[in-house]
Formats: sequence, C-alpha cells, structure tokens
Amino acid sequence: MIEILECGEGMQLEITIRTRRPGDAGYIAYRHAVLYEREYGLDKVFEKYVLAGLLDFLDKPEGGEIWLAECAGKIAGFIAIVRNSPTTAQLRWFLLEPEFRGTGLGRRLMETVMEFCRQQNYQEVFLWTFKGLDAARHLYEQYGFLLTEEKPNNTWKHELLEQRWECSLVSESQPV
Repeated sequence: MIEILECGEGMQLEITIRTRRPGDAGYIAYRHAVLYEREYGLDKVFEKYVLAGLLDFLDKPEGGEIWLAECAGKIAGFIAIVRNSPTTAQLRWFLLEPEFRGTGLGRRLMETVMEFCRQQNYQEVFLWTFKGLDAARHLYEQYGFLLTEEKPNNTWKHELLEQRWECSLVSESQPV
C-alpha cells in the first residue's frame, strides 16, 4: 500500500507499507542493535534478545505480523504484533530510522498495528520499552496505552528502567 505523508513545510514522503519478506527479520535485528547501541548505549546482549524474539516469531507467526515502511527503496521503519494469547497481543520491534522521525510515519505504523489487532479480535495490546523514549511514549499514550509497570533491568545497560504499557481494546479510546 502506497501512502503520501505530509511532513510539514509542503514536504511530502511517498511511503509503502508492506508485510515482511525473507531477510527482513535479520535486518530488523541489525538495525535495533546498531541504533540502540548508538543512541542509548545498549550492549551486545540486546541484539541477542531481539534475535531470540524474532526467531520465536518466525517459528510461530500465527496471529501476528511484521510491517515495514519503505521510502524510495529504503526501509524507513518497522513494527510488529506478536500473539501472546487468544485475547492479548504484544507490540514489538517498533523502530523509525532517525531521518524519518517526526514525519508522521510512527503514527501511520501504529494505526496499522492497532487496526490489525482489532481485526484479530484482541482485547488487549501490551508492549515493553524503557524510560527515556519520550517520543514513543507520547505516541503510545495517544493510542490509549497506559504505563502499568516499571522495573530496573541491568541486562543491556546499567540503571535501565523497563516499562510495560497496556492498551485495552474493549473500551478503546481513539487517538487524538
């Protein structure tokens, strides 16, 4: 599906959002490892964590999907939904390349996954992230996610505060 995103100052981006193809899972792990090390100082163990989750998904993709956004042949970002139970899904692997942040692409990818969750009749969607990803946090809040848990995690970086966000689709509020 091809879409035009209005990016302000009369700028437009032609974006294609597609589902995963062979090779995409490895690319998703690679970009997470590179960007999260550079931007947040996460260590090499984080790459293994992302890869393990992707391998689990590839073994059992039922009830989930991965979407990638492309602009002029370049992967601009991606997002996924993984089935956790018949009524609960987990949002995973949400990443935007730095040059595509602030363009509305994150909102468009969130719309894609939330619509998928409604179609799958999920009652709840949750995600794990960490404190300090303020733009993502703001987007999650716009889609009805609430912070439900915080806990220290020193696995990838000393003094990292992991956060769980949850969104009920039963009494769903729409984004502003």
